[in-house]
Amino acid sequence: MDSGDVIPCLNEDWTFAGCKLMEWMAGLTMALMVGASLHKPANAMPFLVLIMIGTTLVIAMMRKRFPDEERGVRNLCMVNLGFEPIGIPAPSKLQPVWSGAPVRELSGKSLFRQLELEKVINKGFGDPANR
Repeated sequence: MDSGDVIPCLNEDWTFAGCKLMEWMAGLTMALMVGASLHKPANAMPFLVLIMIGTTLVIAMMRKRFPDEERGVRNLCMVNLGFEPIGIPAPSKLQPVWSGAPVRELSGKSLFRQLELEKVINKGFGDPANR
């Protein structure tokens, strides 16, 4: 099966209710942190159990949204914190031209301009002005 499709959740080792061990541990940690801040945690036990299960399921749902699972969650968190994700290369010099929204102009001496490849690319993507 090398069609390029990614099957979500294919590489899971062990799950309980669709959640991995680390997600259950994160839920337990969250329940312990909230319980430590309460005066009488035994009185709020149903609330703490809901926090544990809710945190676990939310983390698992967020992980399953991405085809590459943990890496997708990591990249989402890093982007929200303002960091560049690890392992994603910077855009190439031709990226603005390929995306159809040039950010800067290429020099007229470049081979890309001499071969007039921007016309070919625009035709290939259905630019109505070049039809």
